[in-house]
Amino acid sequence: MESKISSRALALATLAASVAIAFALRVLPAYGVVFAHGIVNFQEPDAWFHVRTVHNLLAHFPHRSTFDPYALFPGGQNIPTGPVWDYLLATPAWILGWGAPAPGLIDRVAAWLPAILGGLFPIPAFFLARRLFGHAAGAFAALWTAAGFGALLWLTHLGLADHHAAEGFFAFLALAWMCAAVDSGGARFAWLSGIALGLFLGTRPAGIFVPATLACLAVVEPPAAPAVLRAAIPAAILFLPASASLWTEYTWLSLAATGALAAAVLVLDRVALRRRWPLRIRRLAPFAIAAAGLAVALVAMPHLLGSLWHEIRRVAGHEASSRIVSTVQEMQPIFRGGTKSGWPSIFEALGVVWIPAFPALVWLVWKPRRPAVRLLVLWTIVMALGTIMQVRMALYFLPVASVLAGVGCAWLVHRVHPARRTVVAGALAGLVLAVNLPWSIAQMHIDAGENADWLAAFAWLRDQTPEPLGDAGAWSRYDAPLKNGSPRPAGAWGVAIWWDRSYAMEQLSHRIPMSNGTQAGADEMARLYTETIPEAAVSWLRRAGARYVVVDPQGPLFDGLSRSRLPVQIRMLGRNLDSYIQTVVQRTEDGGTRTLNVYLPAYYQTLVARLYLADGEAVDGAGPWVFETAPASGPKGKTMELVVSSRHFASESEAADYLAEHASSRLTVGCLNPGKSCVSLPAVKGLKRVFSSDPLPLAPGRRVRAVKIFEVMPE
Repeated sequence: MESKISSRALALATLAASVAIAFALRVLPAYGVVFAHGIVNFQEPDAWFHVRTVHNLLAHFPHRSTFDPYALFPGGQNIPTGPVWDYLLATPAWILGWGAPAPGLIDRVAAWLPAILGGLFPIPAFFLARRLFGHAAGAFAALWTAAGFGALLWLTHLGLADHHAAEGFFAFLALAWMCAAVDSGGARFAWLSGIALGLFLGTRPAGIFVPATLACLAVVEPPAAPAVLRAAIPAAILFLPASASLWTEYTWLSLAATGALAAAVLVLDRVALRRRWPLRIRRLAPFAIAAAGLAVALVAMPHLLGSLWHEIRRVAGHEASSRIVSTVQEMQPIFRGGTKSGWPSIFEALGVVWIPAFPALVWLVWKPRRPAVRLLVLWTIVMALGTIMQVRMALYFLPVASVLAGVGCAWLVHRVHPARRTVVAGALAGLVLAVNLPWSIAQMHIDAGENADWLAAFAWLRDQTPEPLGDAGAWSRYDAPLKNGSPRPAGAWGVAIWWDRSYAMEQLSHRIPMSNGTQAGADEMARLYTETIPEAAVSWLRRAGARYVVVDPQGPLFDGLSRSRLPVQIRMLGRNLDSYIQTVVQRTEDGGTRTLNVYLPAYYQTLVARLYLADGEAVDGAGPWVFETAPASGPKGKTMELVVSSRHFASESEAADYLAEHASSRLTVGCLNPGKSCVSLPAVKGLKRVFSSDPLPLAPGRRVRAVKIFEVMPE
């Protein structure tokens, strides 16, 4: 009895320490980054979107606008997200502010809540692992959840006021309580799981894979059908307020299908038991019901299911309209997500928790276990496959991976003599912390907010430009959703800006972007920034109603292909990057080779290069280089262009004459400095620089940092 009590106490102490570690890790390293520049500097674009929505909600609490006239120019945009996260942010701010919270208080609450939810993740991990595998597994699961680095840590840290923290937490609660319901038969856990499921869907209506996973559980484990049916009821009730959100028709379809399938399996299982059907028939019957239900749905609602399949393929990147996948980092497959590709990307997104989790998963798959463990295994496999297809799904995979890592660590502890288990457990816990904490702390020091140059640009827009809708009160006004066919409000003017800064500009400047994080307007902005005929670009801006154009260092190719937006914009338009930049290989004096980037005239002719490099003024080029190359075999059999000779010409006409004389040679014409054109360019007429956060000209040795704003001049 004493050993059991001490084991339980030690596990609870580890849980308390894990919660403290999880919270401190998400707050302390990031504190100076988030509370900087005299504002709450929210991390990542979507956090600014929710902060804007919450400020508007608190202007007429508890009524939430479902349309935002400032979200997109022209015409505004219906709010695409569920309401739960916005109310989670707004309600404590409303209470703390006695019904009239100040803007600073709203921002502080929005900054802290993701970290608070992140600090709570070890609790369901502990109780889920302890219920199914014992105290040691629970303690290690809590520790792994608290200290692990990767997507879960990033998406639940201070200042990242996106809805990811809530959706991940509610999904994990739905799983933990469903496992408890299936394991104990307690109806209260099923109801709690349904409440968590409803809150999850109210946060992310597109998360139909969660009820779909529970539906699969009812088919695979018919005794779990009553719990799944009970969960579907409160989930549907709680989802009612979110019915106006985007993709809700799919959500209702998934909830209805889950409830109907669970009810049918439950009835069939009762009939089978009473009539004593053979075990094989009882196991196959739920699958037959699921197949029959799918067939009926295909006949009854082919359009809805067809559009659902199209959306799934689009988000997975298999449709022509999947450009959002190549643009939004979190929606990319894990093997090419993040800043790296391949194995480095896996460690960036998942940390190291998957290493001990994988053998534990294999062990649980092949070793017969009770239904709750089968649900855990099913959930883990579904979320692991989802993570391979899309990095953001790591948010759902990492908590269960932490549970499985805890199971693996507990298995190791139980392999030693009982007298040594405490020492071994302590050493193993120290190893978990030693491996994870340095990486986790470094990750939390990353600043994904707005720098001083962008903040200065946003302040200029807000202070030096007129109200775009002609009425400053429109910013805080309540707006009902626009229905199909209803007139869209006309905006007086918009700002041409790439989508990743649009939400921050909307919140901080109260100005209307021409593209945003939903990728609306992204094609038009890509076309604008890559336009090589300035007259066409200015003409389009005037027709479209733009008054200002914003450019920044990520527009040109200063920091290479990985940091510039230009390659993404070119790919979005179906163009070839080779038309703007060529990579050749040049031999060095010591017999080796070095890579040389040759920037082609088309690169300098793009509007973004003309504006950023020379403020739209005329450029007198110093003359291009001409490289003669020959194909050669490179690493891994890849063909590369090896420089045979190179010549610099004083003018483009001299280079053109040389090209005409050597038409049969493989020649590349371009410049070597991405920050200065060697070819002459005319001025961009119709655009005037009105602001620069760093007005000094570009020069060698000076950091490139300016954010520039150009005004579209009238004809």
